[in-house]
Amino acid sequence: MQRSAFLALAAAFVAPALAADGAPQDTSTSTVVSAMVLACIMAGIFSVLFIVLRPRFRNIYQPRSFLSKPASRNVEPLDSSLFGWIKQFIATPDSEVLRRNGLDAYMFISYINMILWIIVPIWIISWIFFLPLYSANLPGRKNGFNMFTFGNIVNSDKQNQNRAAGVLIMNYVFVAWILVNIHWRMKHFIQLRQEFMTSPEHANTEQAKTMLVTGVPNEYLSETKLAQLYGQLPGGVQKVWVNRNMKDLPKKVELRDKLVLKLEGAVTKLTKTAFKLVKKGKVEGVSLDAQPSADLAERIVPENKRPTHRLGKIPCCGEKVDTINYCRTEITRLNQEINTERERAMNDYESYPPQSSAFVLFNQQLSAHLAARTEGCHEPYRMAERWVEAHPKDVIWSNLSMNPYEKKIRTVLFWVVTWATVIFWCIPVALVGVFAQVDYLETKVPFLGWISMIPNIAKGVLKTVLPLAALAVLNMLLPVWLRFLAKQSGIPTKNGVELSLMTRFFIFQIIQNFLFLCIIQGSMSQVTQFVNKIVPSPDIPGFVSTISTAIPPSSTFFLQWVFVAGFGAAPGMFLMIVPLIVYYVKMILLGSTPRTIWHLKNDMGAPSFGTLFPATLLIVVIFLGFMILAPVMNGFAALGMFCLYMAYRYQFLYVYDFKPQNETGGLYFPKAISFTFAGIYLGTLLVAAMYLFNTGSNPTAFIPFGVLTVLLLVIIFAYHYFLMNSYGPLLNSLPLDLSLKNSTEQASNVQALQAQPQQPALPEKDAYYVNNSAPAIPSSHVVQMEDPHQTAIKSKSEHDSKMNAFYHPARTSKQLVLWYPNDNFGIGRSNVAADYNAGYEATTEQAWITEKGKVDEDSEFAPGE
Repeated sequence: MQRSAFLALAAAFVAPALAADGAPQDTSTSTVVSAMVLACIMAGIFSVLFIVLRPRFRNIYQPRSFLSKPASRNVEPLDSSLFGWIKQFIATPDSEVLRRNGLDAYMFISYINMILWIIVPIWIISWIFFLPLYSANLPGRKNGFNMFTFGNIVNSDKQNQNRAAGVLIMNYVFVAWILVNIHWRMKHFIQLRQEFMTSPEHANTEQAKTMLVTGVPNEYLSETKLAQLYGQLPGGVQKVWVNRNMKDLPKKVELRDKLVLKLEGAVTKLTKTAFKLVKKGKVEGVSLDAQPSADLAERIVPENKRPTHRLGKIPCCGEKVDTINYCRTEITRLNQEINTERERAMNDYESYPPQSSAFVLFNQQLSAHLAARTEGCHEPYRMAERWVEAHPKDVIWSNLSMNPYEKKIRTVLFWVVTWATVIFWCIPVALVGVFAQVDYLETKVPFLGWISMIPNIAKGVLKTVLPLAALAVLNMLLPVWLRFLAKQSGIPTKNGVELSLMTRFFIFQIIQNFLFLCIIQGSMSQVTQFVNKIVPSPDIPGFVSTISTAIPPSSTFFLQWVFVAGFGAAPGMFLMIVPLIVYYVKMILLGSTPRTIWHLKNDMGAPSFGTLFPATLLIVVIFLGFMILAPVMNGFAALGMFCLYMAYRYQFLYVYDFKPQNETGGLYFPKAISFTFAGIYLGTLLVAAMYLFNTGSNPTAFIPFGVLTVLLLVIIFAYHYFLMNSYGPLLNSLPLDLSLKNSTEQASNVQALQAQPQQPALPEKDAYYVNNSAPAIPSSHVVQMEDPHQTAIKSKSEHDSKMNAFYHPARTSKQLVLWYPNDNFGIGRSNVAADYNAGYEATTEQAWITEKGKVDEDSEFAPGE
């Protein structure tokens, strides 16, 4: 088994270069320079386009300056001149991200800022200290960028103990600097998170006081029993929602919602058809204010031009029906069935039985946190998983019905699938590595001999751009699959899925995109040694020695990676050419209804931290892995991270909009810190391997340095344990002292407010609506007041929304108000009347057909949303 494993590993690593029998010519300099030139050209083009286009497309380049809801979350618009915005952007503090976009977004920016504080001093010192140390007066040293690698010391023909000692000392210094920065940022994060959790603005929300519990045993699956169980905690329980099996009701609600959108599209299409007919003079229009007749559409648009579709699941198959009539009939039928089933579900617990999860809303935030840390049941796995900060829009309802044992099995199963994916993904990644080594293939593979005829510049592009682009495409496809695996594991919240995705994707990044590519890139010129160490017998020390020797030369590939991913990609992130193109393509192709146009105009995107952090962490791991082995990387990493910092900072301030339901309170950050330690471990372990398994003329001379490096590894592990042990319990805990402090301050503010002189009494509220001669009030005391009857209706609506928050959406979701464009010939208004007759709401307000026959709108909100 052991020998088979080594053979399989050897085949995967060296298959692209099995024919190589000699050391190829070093092309590291030309390869890296080709990538740098191309990246600089792309960066220049993207930067110029961004500067020119930014003032002209506010919806793309600064939507957060006018689209945020509520408007108080809008940022100050940037100057519209070509370069005046730069000073304003730089002067905006990072804390503005926290105020506008929440703690998750701020901690991502803070993490990149921390990495910059780490990298920049290390870059300066390492270039001053290491570059001459690795390259000066060494026999048989390599050329190009490979001249500045750690292997020149330990693999030279003479002892270099003094140089190795200097490297060891600087390794300790660099690691100490990294740990100091991590400690400071972790402390800062804990303070911010605790302030966020205990702030009155957050602590008084329903989200802060709600707990989700799964695996509830049958004897506790009732609102009354759960209220009694958790009512023992301080403050008591305000409301309990038990999750229930809603049978086919969710499918009916989903179908109804799809038909509503389909009906909107069909009516809009009919209106556009009528517009064309009117424009051609075949039909006369009617006044916008005139009430159209019910048969107006039939008189204007011939039957053969009305929107139709087929009912079959296979395209172009099935019965052909009139879309408008069919959708209206089906919506009416589904509404009747949905209302009937909802009424039954209120009291019929046999047809809609409770399932093994519930939401508990407490009267106090403290009670929710106490409940989350209190075992609710004496049976194993029962009520064992509890989540505070539950939000109805964050729940994955399909995962709430799993019993604890099913969830455990699913978790194990889909983690096995995840690891299998990570391991076998090496096949396409190996092909990427093959393209990066075309110099060797052109001489060893006959049918690839034509590569030698390609000009050097084109060959450099083939070796750099193609592998990087192919790897980027592979990395785009993988997160979709890993997110699916996380969801199938039974995680009940979307934020939980993203946190799990972050772990899975990082494992992939560090194994496939770092370790595997390190070996496949660095071992090409050492295939004979590599195979000889493995094939005759499993020579583990020889295997490790070969790998540790192969890794430093692979830095050339990662120099290109970091430069292109940082300096080359950041201007593209500013330009956002793909969102710009997609926006206008969608406006042309998908802007078929007022609702779709409203969403295209008003929706602001936001990235997934489950993929964003691992992509950034890969650059951090590359830096930490090569910090000592190839210090040239440090400068490239510093430049790349600075460019990414500026690009993400701009997007988080002016482009992205993170929704409250997606807020975890910064929980991605401690995961990122732990994964950063993985990079520190990896880099230190590689240095230790270079000391212990070197192939120089006197390898035993470096063993003491290897032992001291292993000791450094132990120190790092001990500090990591101390950091997580000291700060880990504070991540999800509610500190009583801060909670008490905030409560005391809030009470003091209320008392101070009550002690102030009272304003003159205002007349009864009703008087402002029934008596126009109500006495005037000084301007300093004028307040905005609502109709008391409207206030009562609004208050009842908010109370109902609160009490229904955690029922399954199929039980409470309302049908959208159908939204049609108004027109000169009355199609939209006639369909509004037809919808009211069918029993549901519709409108043509703030939507219309333009003189060119296009749909447009100017509504602040989409009706019914």
